[in-house]
Amino acid sequence: MITTLTSLKNDLVKRAASLKMKKYRQKEGLFLLEGKRAVEEALASGWTIRALFFTRLPEGWEQQAENSSLPWYEVPLPVLQKITATEDPQSVAALVELRREDLAAFAPERGMVLVLDRIRDPGNLGTLIRTADALGAAGVVLLENTADLYNPKVVRSTMGSLFHLPVFTGVKTGELEEWCRQHGYALWATALEGAEDMTSLTWPEKTALVLGSEAEGISPEILATADQKVKIPMAGHAESLNVAVAGGIVMFEAADRKSV
Repeated sequence: MITTLTSLKNDLVKRAASLKMKKYRQKEGLFLLEGKRAVEEALASGWTIRALFFTRLPEGWEQQAENSSLPWYEVPLPVLQKITATEDPQSVAALVELRREDLAAFAPERGMVLVLDRIRDPGNLGTLIRTADALGAAGVVLLENTADLYNPKVVRSTMGSLFHLPVFTGVKTGELEEWCRQHGYALWATALEGAEDMTSLTWPEKTALVLGSEAEGISPEILATADQKVKIPMAGHAESLNVAVAGGIVMFEAADRKSV
């Protein structure tokens, strides 16, 4: 069903615009999704969509919108700009229900699990989730001091990967350690001191790989309990790498060299 909505002062428009802030996402139980590809991924993956907004329907969507039980709102560009977090938004946006995945119920038979500790830049967080998806990770764990998964910039940066693999949020260090012991996962952490060249090791088939922020690194609690510390061999003179770049390199190594 398609309805025309034109007012910037409409209650639904104001509620949707408020989702740029975490406290309102938590209050409403919703987050904002932007772009045709991302909305298609959400629809295909079974996430619950509450409403869709568009300035123009993508080709082939007309019949779906007309026959859908979901509310579709045709809006002018100023309304979509108010709702979204970008000045030049794509033509489609949606309100999607938040999901809270249960780590205790997660029991992969094999595969790398990416663990992110104190990654606070939304762009880096989204890129790391997207890279983990591309390299076949079983899931992603966000420790409780990491950026909000549903921040609009995080969601955009995942490029739909948010809907491809489970992402566990707000996990405490003790919960992670217990989960690794229970499911036979080796806890490997990136570090500079006391770490081995990652290319010289045989990676376990079940590896929980921890990455930390560029500024703070991995928390001492994680490093103290890690089964192995690893580092990227650096041939040049750069002191460090962006965490999303470093994460991609280490994840590729883990995926390429894991034991059979």
